[in-house]
Amino acid sequence: MMAKVEKITYFGDTGKWRENTAAVVEIVGRELRSSRIKHVVFATCRGYTGAHFAPVAKANAKVGFVGVAMAPAIDKLYDVKWNARFGRLMDQAGIRFMRGTHPLTGGVDRALREAFEGGFPPSAIIANTLYLFSQGMKVAVEVIAMACDAGLLPEGVKVIACGGTGSGADTAIVATSAASANLFHMKIHRVLAMPQ
Repeated sequence: MMAKVEKITYFGDTGKWRENTAAVVEIVGRELRSSRIKHVVFATCRGYTGAHFAPVAKANAKVGFVGVAMAPAIDKLYDVKWNARFGRLMDQAGIRFMRGTHPLTGGVDRALREAFEGGFPPSAIIANTLYLFSQGMKVAVEVIAMACDAGLLPEGVKVIACGGTGSGADTAIVATSAASANLFHMKIHRVLAMPQ
């Protein structure tokens, strides 16, 4: 196979999350038009990113879209409030929605770090390795696993996954999906966008 040259979008300022989200949504729409990918999963804790994906989901009715939010206990910890209007836009576009525990930075490992003032469980090593790319890269990998764990995304399929830094989306990847119990079956094929 010959080498393939592709475009990656790099965002210079993660603080411009609204502009970055709009760009990521456009990039995903373009990727869907030029590929056979039938699954998109993205983080959407307040519903903002999901609402922005609604027109793309409507335009790609044969593609399964899944919005993933943090577990309610984590929402409470960070004072995250779901926006019902954004949720309705997602619902009207056929985007499925779920809440779950982050497999790399949540759950029991988080409780152990808090209870024992630090420590470094194995999942934190994986999370911090993905942070070398960006927070959104870690989130993109987690939302794939979370959607598979919930049964909303089949394992072993190509998927576009999106995450962000704080708010919105600034990272998009193409990967083969895997549940958290099979995390090392996941494969990141391409980076479509990420922060510099």
